[in-house]
Amino acid sequence: MYRTGNRIIYWQFSVREYYDVYVAGLRWLTRAGYVIAGVTSDWHGSIMAAVQSVLPDVPHQRCLVHTQRLCQSLITIRPQTEAGQMLLRIVRELNHLHNHYEVCIWKNWLALWNRRYGEFIKERTQGKKDVGSRTWWYTHKNLRRAFRTLSASQAHLFLYLDRLGLDKDTNGLEANFTHLKEKLRIHRGLKRKKQVAFILWYLYFKTR
Repeated sequence: MYRTGNRIIYWQFSVREYYDVYVAGLRWLTRAGYVIAGVTSDWHGSIMAAVQSVLPDVPHQRCLVHTQRLCQSLITIRPQTEAGQMLLRIVRELNHLHNHYEVCIWKNWLALWNRRYGEFIKERTQGKKDVGSRTWWYTHKNLRRAFRTLSASQAHLFLYLDRLGLDKDTNGLEANFTHLKEKLRIHRGLKRKKQVAFILWYLYFKTR
């Protein structure tokens, strides 16, 4: 589903989030005359690849809410380590940055965290596989992944500050999905064919 402002402009049924489906959707929009000045998405791999393929020069904003939720799920809401507690505070500020000055402070905070706990998230645990060979893994792998997500994504986290009209999250689109699911739940007795028709009419009126 694609949305601009408060209006849904294109949708397509798909079994899963496939690269080819997103490519087809983006190409349809460009052929239909839409000038795509920016994209905001949840950063699913297929979306990233499709945007890079079809719109390589268009700013692609990573949804701050999805990023925040991902990192919080990795750190947990009650981390047991000091490093986890400090990173959770940084994550919680991600969606409350309103200008470049605040972003600069946030980035410095993240850099200071790395200086203090960078070696901590490199710690490894040694073990053995079932066949007897030795192996290892990062002891704090979820904490490490949360930090690396924030660190590696910085070029795509704050594009909304410089691009007027570029949303910093996909909350508007998610609200459409939530509302649609609620309507379907009320009519959960509908057979699949009628559910499809219901969705089509719902989306049709959302484009008006």
